[in-house]
Amino acid sequence: MKNLSEIVHNSSKEERDILLEYQNIDVNKLETIQVLGVPIDNVTSDEAIAKLFRVLEKKEGIHHVLFLDPIKLMRMRPGKALHRITEKAGTILVEGAGIGWMTRGRLKARVTPIAVMMDLIRLAEIKEFTAFIFGSKDDVVERIFFNLTRHFPKVRIVGRHAGHLDRQRELRVKEAIRKTGPDIIFLAMDFPDQEIWIENNTGYFGKAVIIGVGGALDMLSGTDRKAPDWFKDRGLTWLWRIVSRPYRIRRIWETFYFILLGLRERFRIKK
Repeated sequence: MKNLSEIVHNSSKEERDILLEYQNIDVNKLETIQVLGVPIDNVTSDEAIAKLFRVLEKKEGIHHVLFLDPIKLMRMRPGKALHRITEKAGTILVEGAGIGWMTRGRLKARVTPIAVMMDLIRLAEIKEFTAFIFGSKDDVVERIFFNLTRHFPKVRIVGRHAGHLDRQRELRVKEAIRKTGPDIIFLAMDFPDQEIWIENNTGYFGKAVIIGVGGALDMLSGTDRKAPDWFKDRGLTWLWRIVSRPYRIRRIWETFYFILLGLRERFRIKK
């Protein structure tokens, strides 16, 4: 487990004028690509942050940032009940390398929830955007809050709550979000509870950018069981989670089916 003083972020960015760099990215030229019928933002991490920066400045309405790995893509492609969520999301990013393999190199890069979270926190400190953290366990949330406020002392985290709630506590959390009106909401739940919770509670979010970060809080706090380097280096953390938890038999089947669809998609693109 990490010490409280440790946190994952790219310190090299602290020496750059990140505002100027983001402002110099023409977000109107960013493209999307279709993968199994789902429109995905084909962007680098910096391009994703530049897009979200513009959204935060305009404050035109709620903006859902959805991260996809192969399992999520399989359950959210056309014809599946959860496909409706992809149609409502403002930004769809790829965190799983398997999707990049399926596109035969068309995908620019994987963009991880941790990278987006840390860059937005850095941006929030500079631009005085407010943030709200919701999900995971009490000790994880407190550890994350301690780390973030230590490394980014000017960042304004207007609320933090664990995600294991009864009905009454959930109502209080939603009311807290409504009253504080955060610019950014980091939500950490399991899939698909996370995405369904966002869909069902948009009335409480005001004009926030709400990001489903999944297990990112557990990883940042050091409480999550990490994948071996071999899996991480190849972007196969999602596969490690399946292998290490074989009781999730449905995911094993979905992974096999994803590979079959991936081979078909790669052949289609090649032609």
